[in-house]
Amino acid sequence: MKKFTSLATLMLCVSSAFGTSVILNTPQARAEKVCSNKSLQGAYAIQGGGFLNKTEPAALNALNNYDGRGKVTGTILVRSVAGTITTNIATQGTYQVKSDCSFTVSFTRVDGTTANYSGLVFDNGNKVSYTQTDPNTIINLKGEKVYNARHMDR
Repeated sequence: MKKFTSLATLMLCVSSAFGTSVILNTPQARAEKVCSNKSLQGAYAIQGGGFLNKTEPAALNALNNYDGRGKVTGTILVRSVAGTITTNIATQGTYQVKSDCSFTVSFTRVDGTTANYSGLVFDNGNKVSYTQTDPNTIINLKGEKVYNARHMDR
């Protein structure tokens, strides 16, 4: 640790002498990185589950495409609610990413039902995690950016 501190001090002295600046990888420097709607952009594979109406087990797999400007479209590829399976449910909605990388998203399915979530964007926008915020639901979802989903990149 002492060698690192001495090296960092030497770098700062040399950079000051030449009129340049050095940004160290400190917690303060990392904390300055902020998120926005652009942090959530592209196709994401989503998977998760929990309970609807507090007692009905539910699980789903979906592909969601976030446009980086607050709009999201997607498809619930398969959904199981208490063992009843539905497939290919189109969704659309809006989202808002805050500077602390938390976000909210509201989906409307083709049948008119809605689902609202709060979550977190992390790993430089490559991963998401969110929880449904509607009453009587206990649904947690995780997602990762998909780089080979050409049909989702419209």
